[in-house]
Amino acid sequence: MLDLIPEAFAGIDSRFLEPACGNGNFLAAILERKIAIITETAHGGTDYWYEFALLRCLVSIYAIDINQQNVHEARHRMREVIDTVVTNRQIEPTVGFGGAVTAILASNIVLGDFLNTAADIIFIEYKPLDGERFARIPSPLEAPDMDLFYVPPEPLATVHYSQLGVQKA
Repeated sequence: MLDLIPEAFAGIDSRFLEPACGNGNFLAAILERKIAIITETAHGGTDYWYEFALLRCLVSIYAIDINQQNVHEARHRMREVIDTVVTNRQIEPTVGFGGAVTAILASNIVLGDFLNTAADIIFIEYKPLDGERFARIPSPLEAPDMDLFYVPPEPLATVHYSQLGVQKA
């Protein structure tokens, strides 16, 4: 199926939404294709460019499933793809990299009912910034009713990728 949309893999920041992700087979294939187009020429320039590029591939994949076990398996499958790439490239991950992967998977592969309660589903849109940072914006799956009292969600603090998994006390 992915061969039918080659233009979707023109860049690592292309967004994908899987509304019924099951155990993540399709998600893993998307992630693998995105990772395959990472190059130092296009994404390098800093000491940790490859980690940041991997995270950029991951933050633009969103998924929903109605079954908690499927959500867990999909997150696990995505994590395995990242871990395999890190191992195969013989990269020593930085301290915050694993926590960043976990935080992204938790915010963008979620339990929900796409058909009946889409208005309750909120993802985090991660926008890559210079300095290996992300701007983070809560993004509802379905546009809320806009009335006089609607207040859009406030953006979260901009953060270096290594701090994504750090819990604030």
